Amino acid sequence: MAGDKDLSTPTYDYVVVGAGSSGAALAHRLAQQPDTSVLLLEAGGANHNDFWVRTPLGIGRLLQNPKYVWPFFTEPQEQVNNQKVYWPRGKMPGGSSSINGMIYVRGDPREYDHWRDLGCTGWGYQDLLPYFKKLESAPLGDPAYRGRQGPIRVTSLAEDPQPLGDAFHAGCLEAGIAANPDYNGARYEGVSYLQLSTHQGQRSSTARAYLDRFTPPRLTLQVQAQATSVMWEGTRAVGIRYLHNGQALEVLARREVILSAGPIVSPQLLELSGVGQANRLRELGVAVKADVPGVGENLCDHLQGRITFECTQRISLNEIVSSPIRQAWMGAKYLLTRRGMMATPSATVHALVPAHPDEPRATVKIQMTHLSANSRYTRSPGAGLDPFPGFGIGFFQLRPRSRGHVHAHSPDALKAPLMDPRYLHHPEDQEDMVRAFRMARHVSGQPALQGLIRRETRPGLDVQNDAAVLDYIRQCGQTSWHPIGTCKMGTDDMAVVDPQLRVKGVQALRVIDSSIMPTMPSSNTNAAAIAIGEKGADCILQYPFQVNT
Repeated sequence: MAGDKDLSTPTYDYVVVGAGSSGAALAHRLAQQPDTSVLLLEAGGANHNDFWVRTPLGIGRLLQNPKYVWPFFTEPQEQVNNQKVYWPRGKMPGGSSSINGMIYVRGDPREYDHWRDLGCTGWGYQDLLPYFKKLESAPLGDPAYRGRQGPIRVTSLAEDPQPLGDAFHAGCLEAGIAANPDYNGARYEGVSYLQLSTHQGQRSSTARAYLDRFTPPRLTLQVQAQATSVMWEGTRAVGIRYLHNGQALEVLARREVILSAGPIVSPQLLELSGVGQANRLRELGVAVKADVPGVGENLCDHLQGRITFECTQRISLNEIVSSPIRQAWMGAKYLLTRRGMMATPSATVHALVPAHPDEPRATVKIQMTHLSANSRYTRSPGAGLDPFPGFGIGFFQLRPRSRGHVHAHSPDALKAPLMDPRYLHHPEDQEDMVRAFRMARHVSGQPALQGLIRRETRPGLDVQNDAAVLDYIRQCGQTSWHPIGTCKMGTDDMAVVDPQLRVKGVQALRVIDSSIMPTMPSSNTNAAAIAIGEKGADCILQYPFQVNT
């Protein structure tokens, strides 16, 4: 509205909402520009340097703790036994890069070329490669593909091998899966030791990389600041309303407002600010600024399952966690050397493979995890790690076809939106997950692993036919923490932002985070989200809005 702007209100050139994977990188790059001021609003507290946040294996202590995460749940999932799936998201500087598994995967280059072919000009793999190189410091691989001087540190677990990971790697080779020393290089498919966003055994989140180590003087980070809506002059975004320690405040933006709050909160903020499907906004009691029906649609996530095994040797995390002496030994090794299992998220090796011989590219992923548990892989009341040595092989479908939505259901920004990924609704997703399960079981049957397996504990060898396998997947399926797509980039009627990430129907407002992905990048999403922040900064600088005076 014309009366929104008050000249006594604090004013910055740019106001960025969300200090997560994309937002921290974006704000850092904008603030490097001469005579440019940036305010970065973060709803969480400044907890990103806590010991268990910095320590890779500490992920297990983070995901259930509301100090560190927003404890979201999906709507009941019809195809996953009608369960509400737990969807934690990062609640601190760094966002989900401060709580994730740190697995550093750019994704299949062909998926980014698919984005380009969908009308997202400038978003093909060769367009994005300079940003992937710019964001990383990776002392491995071919420098034609890998960056050496970026803020995010990358480590290969090939430098710190573990017996279970080595056996899984060998089993994949025996199963006919080719070795790939660098899945972020020239070739994507194959079995590889994981690359992690870590340095010297500690997490390299965007908070530590972009906000702590290289903070530009013109960047202001405000924590415990939860955005509630965009401020307007006509259809131009001029600022943000937010709550800071319970106090309602406003801040103005001379140039632009950027939403980097992630695939759950960015669409919610758009809807609460009057940008979305018009009838839905009216039902919320929100005045319509722009009728953009794609807001909150196109939600996609990776569903994952696990096969678990009892191990014949005491080389898993199960017996370490259950033994104070072994815990002390593992902790001492980590503190002295920054190596060992505490320097990992419990996973060490993965394989990216076609699920069917006729497929030209990887469609499923299988991954070694150095523990086995009940509550982690199912939603039954039984809790905790198994009381015997054990490990798991996770299985994932890389390019799910099912699409869901995220929508505000209240005009109150403090109430979580409704999240419905509609897992397994597409029949081909069901088929691919069954194939992924069979690939994981096939590798487990190879000689390199058979000597380490006493028995398959979940689901057990009595589960054989496709219907039984799918039933098990419905029981154990959980999120991979990779939601994307709810403010889709493109040129079609359901696009929310254009290829310069400008929100349709309004001015001086962009969305720059993983919600703009039109399709899943066939991988973990954190590396791509950071690249979006890096490229988004250039979109702003190359295609600026007129300064609001």
